[in-house]
Amino acid sequence: MVAASTGTELRFTGGTIPTEGDTAIQLAEVDATPDGDGLVLDHASKAELSEILAEWARREDLYRAGIGLSRTLLLSGAPGVGKTMTARWLAQSLSLPLVTLDLSSVVSSYLGSSGRNIKAVLDYAKSGPCVLLLDEFDAIAKRRDDDADIGELKRIVNVVLVELDRWPDTSLLVAATNHPQLLDPAVARRFDRSVELSLPGVGERAAILAYAAAGAPTTAGEVSPSIRELAAELTEGYSSSDVVRMWSLVMRRAVLRDAGVEAVLLEEIARIGSADPRVRDKVIGALRSRIGLSNRQIAELVGVSHPTVAASLKRTGPAKQAGQAVAH
Repeated sequence: MVAASTGTELRFTGGTIPTEGDTAIQLAEVDATPDGDGLVLDHASKAELSEILAEWARREDLYRAGIGLSRTLLLSGAPGVGKTMTARWLAQSLSLPLVTLDLSSVVSSYLGSSGRNIKAVLDYAKSGPCVLLLDEFDAIAKRRDDDADIGELKRIVNVVLVELDRWPDTSLLVAATNHPQLLDPAVARRFDRSVELSLPGVGERAAILAYAAAGAPTTAGEVSPSIRELAAELTEGYSSSDVVRMWSLVMRRAVLRDAGVEAVLLEEIARIGSADPRVRDKVIGALRSRIGLSNRQIAELVGVSHPTVAASLKRTGPAKQAGQAVAH
């Protein structure tokens, strides 16, 4: 991990988290020990994030060269690709607390005082070293030429512009959005770095499943690499959180049925294949050639007749079964 600056205590009105007006409703969440273990990203994204950590580790060298370090980061990508987990990983790697502000809830709940509330959280995050995550960033940083928006949100954009320009290098501001096309261009240009997180490829999905399997209780039994790899190939189009949810579902079913997790994962693989006729032949072929199941076992798993399995294997052929990757 990168050693953080000393004096990491956040200070705001006596150390308390800012609240909405005179109420006890906190405007942000603070995680003093964020956990980003298990983050799996494509090589290019992970490399750029690692550069940010390297900058913070060698900040004195950058200062001596008259160069500042990255203070602000914009993360974009589809839901579930790991934007929040990335912020946790950065905070954990920098040994800093993670302050999270869900901007969509602040704007919808406190319209009229949104600007003041957001400014209070930003001031709080600047009071001591931390990683500040502004989730659902497009909720407050939309294009100012959007006539559908009210004046309050346009004023907030101006506040955000000023804050991004003045953000100190003692804290890292991370903004996350599913809709980067909605952001005001002036806001997007203010970020020191911008990283677009993509849906995980088959290699990343396999790594997610391997990490999850490594943390599974020993009573659940082991899952062979070939079955994990097949599951990774079949989940084309899944986000990282989709893969994790699938694994969690498999684990819950294994516990409820007192069954081995590998057997239940095979059932899930078969279900994915049976749900899409376009890939059923490929699933049946892979279950036979790569997992070694009999025609009868495949028929029971996929929920088709024995003759249907035989016909499917005949259509795909031995060469295709052995060499064709399973994908949508």
